[in-house]
Amino acid sequence: MKRTICILFCLVFLACQPTPETDVVINKADGRLERTIESTAVMTYEVDVPEGEPTAAPNGAPEEPAPRNTLSESLGAPDRCTDSAEGKVFGGVLKITVDATVEVPNVSAVPVYTVRTRVFSAAEKERMVRMLLGDGPYYNLNREKLQKDMERTSIEDCTQQIANCDDRVFGENFDYDGYRFAAEFNLKTHLKNYAEMPEPGPMQPWTGSFADERVQVADAQNNFAGFGDGRMYLYDSCANSASSFDVHAPRFAREEQAMEIAAAWFERLTGDTVTAYGVAGDEDTFYSVTLGRGNEDYGAKQLSVGLMRTVAGIPVYPYRAYHGSDTGQQAAGFERDYDAPIHAEDIAVLVSDGVVIAVNWNDAFAVIGTENENVALLPFSQILESFKKQIFRSVYFDPSENGEENVICMVVERIVLSYMRVKKPNGNGEAYLLPVWDFMGYDYNPKYDRDLTGTKIWFSHQSLLTVNAIDGSIIDRDAGY
Repeated sequence: MKRTICILFCLVFLACQPTPETDVVINKADGRLERTIESTAVMTYEVDVPEGEPTAAPNGAPEEPAPRNTLSESLGAPDRCTDSAEGKVFGGVLKITVDATVEVPNVSAVPVYTVRTRVFSAAEKERMVRMLLGDGPYYNLNREKLQKDMERTSIEDCTQQIANCDDRVFGENFDYDGYRFAAEFNLKTHLKNYAEMPEPGPMQPWTGSFADERVQVADAQNNFAGFGDGRMYLYDSCANSASSFDVHAPRFAREEQAMEIAAAWFERLTGDTVTAYGVAGDEDTFYSVTLGRGNEDYGAKQLSVGLMRTVAGIPVYPYRAYHGSDTGQQAAGFERDYDAPIHAEDIAVLVSDGVVIAVNWNDAFAVIGTENENVALLPFSQILESFKKQIFRSVYFDPSENGEENVICMVVERIVLSYMRVKKPNGNGEAYLLPVWDFMGYDYNPKYDRDLTGTKIWFSHQSLLTVNAIDGSIIDRDAGY
C-alpha cells in the first residue's frame, strides 16, 4: 500500500473533513507559542522512588501515604492508555485503537531551553581525538590505502557468504543458488578491482590544527576521525560506519551487551548522558530476521547501536515522522519550510566483538540558554483529545483503485513525553528544546496486510503524530515546527 503525505491535496482534504471547533495548529507569527512558553508551572514535581514500609499512626492503624506529585501524576497520565476513535479521512475510513504504554520522565521540573548547532572547540576536538585514536602521531587519511583495505574486506565478506551457502546456515528453504551466484559474481569483481589497484604510498604526517573549522585526522593504521559543525565521526581503517536504525524487535544477550558498551563508551567520550534505544545487526542478522530467527542463531559480527541524549533527565528521541503534517497549518497560511528543516540529533555506535570501531554523531546541538525553568504542561487528557481530533486532519491514503472504500487501522502502542527541537521565528539558527508527546505505532489495511511483524518493525521509530506538550498544538517533525 502506497502511503503519501502531499501538500497539494490539502484543500481537497480539508473539504472532506469537518472543521474542529478549535484548530490545533502552530502559528508562530502571532507569538502564541512564545506566550505559552512563558507560563511557569506552579510547583516542582517529586521524583518517584520506591515506597518504604508504611508507618503506624498514633492509634496503631497504618498511616495513609502522603499524596505524591510526580510529573506523571500531576499530568494525570496513566501507566497505560486505552481508547479508540473512528472517522473519515481522504481515501477512506481511519479506525484508531490506542493500547499504549505511557512513558513520562521521572524528573522534578520540565525546562524549556534555547539550543543551536553544536560547534566543537579546539580543546574538545583534541581531547576526543586522543580518546579515539590515542596520543599520536597523527597522519592524513590515506585514501588509496583505505580503498584497497575496503576491497580486501569485501573479498573476505564474499568468501564468507559462499561458505554460508556450503554450510547451509540459513535453513533448507533459503535460495542458496541465487545467493551463491551473487556472492561469486561480487567476489570476482572485487578480486579484479583489488589486483588492478596500485600499492598505496606511505602515511603522511598530519599538519592540520584542532582549531580548524573542519578536522580530519588518522592514526598509523588509517583509522580516522573528524569534526564539523554539529558532527563528529570515527571510522575504522576499512571505513566501517554505524547506523542508528533498528531493524528488528527481539533483544538478545549480545545486543544488550552491545548497548551497554556503546552507551558507556560514548559517555566517557563526551561527558553527555545517553540511553541506548535500538540495535541493528550486519548482513547475517538481516537474513535471520527475514527467516524469522534471531541473531543468536548466527551471531552477527557487528551490532550498530542507536543512542539518544538526555537533557535535564528528559530524553531527546531522534524519531522520524510518518504522519503529522497538519493541514490546518496550511489553512492558517503558515507555509512549511522544507529547505531548512531541523534534523533530529542522531548518534550511532558500531560495536564489533565487544569493541567500538565506529561512531556517527550527526546534527548535534548545544544548550545555550533557558527560556523557562519549569514550564506548565497540559493535562494528559487534553493531549489525547488533541491527538484524536487532529489525526483525522493529518492522515490520508490513496483511494482504492477499484473504487471500494479503504478501511485503515491505526494502532498506537507507545505514548512518549520527551524533548524535540522546534524552530524559533527569526531564530538565526536557534531553536527551542520543547517537551512534546509522540504517539508511536503503525497502521495497516486489514484487507492486504496479513503479517504485521514487518510493519511494526518499520514504524518502530516513526511518530504517527507529535503534539506540543505545552499548548496541544501539532508539531511537524519533517519541517521542524
